[in-house]
Amino acid sequence: MQWQSLSDYRRAVRSAAIPSTAYLEITYRCNWRCLFCYNPRHHDLRPLSLDDWRGVIDGLRAIGAMTVTLTGGEALTHRNFFEIAGYARDLRLAVKLYSNGSLITPEVARRLRELRVAAVEMSLHGATAAVHDRATERPGSFEALWAGVRALSAEGVRLKLKTPLTRLNEHEIDGMMALVADRGIEYRIDPQIAPRDDGDLSPLGFAASPEAILKTHERGSESSGRVPVSRRRLGEPNCGLGRSTIAIDPEGNVYPCLQWRTSSLGNVRDVPLVEIWNHSAERAHVARIAVEANDNLLRAGGDLADQPFCPAIAALRGGSPTEPYPALIREAAIVDPLRRRRAKAASVAVGLIA
Repeated sequence: MQWQSLSDYRRAVRSAAIPSTAYLEITYRCNWRCLFCYNPRHHDLRPLSLDDWRGVIDGLRAIGAMTVTLTGGEALTHRNFFEIAGYARDLRLAVKLYSNGSLITPEVARRLRELRVAAVEMSLHGATAAVHDRATERPGSFEALWAGVRALSAEGVRLKLKTPLTRLNEHEIDGMMALVADRGIEYRIDPQIAPRDDGDLSPLGFAASPEAILKTHERGSESSGRVPVSRRRLGEPNCGLGRSTIAIDPEGNVYPCLQWRTSSLGNVRDVPLVEIWNHSAERAHVARIAVEANDNLLRAGGDLADQPFCPAIAALRGGSPTEPYPALIREAAIVDPLRRRRAKAASVAVGLIA
């Protein structure tokens, strides 16, 4: 089957409830201590074994997964990282890695290249060592990140840098963008900080100012010509929650997306993954939540109708996964004038071409 666009493909996958994208949090262990990290702990209580993870990957293949992202914690601290990644590749799954980059030596980069990983995504927390290292609470982390970047680049591994925008680094937006642009690396700044998975709201204390959020979107639109927007249709899901995404934590708990921790679909130690996905009443419930959230935003209209929305974060920040919360409402109001200017400029350009 062929699709006319990426949006059509996503709609088809969501309609069929195929979890094409899987996130495996293979460990909560991490050698950094980022001040605003969404993980509530940095150790595993009852971790899955290598055989357990192989069983998970077998299950993912059976239910239609196409891409597996290995994350954590710091995924490279797991002693069986390469065995897990290699098994996924043996089953012809695309493998991505989320990493802080500090453990990517030339040897690790070589092995990642040999595995033909689809991409490695790493976080940049500042344009200078002082700001970056303050965010991670690890002196030397800035230099370690860039050593990892150099090692991956030398091996030709596709990489992407991303930045959680915070009050710690908002004064270095231009510096970070220039630093990455000089190296020709794909880059994204995310203005949204999430609470911890256990509901702890303390990371929100590091949220960036409204001025910095606007500046981030302005700079992004200058380079790409686009502003983040969700094109919604009544009765369709807001996102892949309960349909096209799945996440498994280090102890085997299954969730309908990486950020949803309100409820688990089950545990792979107790029930096979295929059965969890195909027969979970909770999965069907959260899939309906995604539709309700979408329709609520459409009914709200105005800037909220086009604003990207995460039910998981909404549940943590506002208490409801289907209703916009104050910070989202503020961001929508900040970004909407820019979104409208860009849309108008695009329509004028089309008119000139015609």
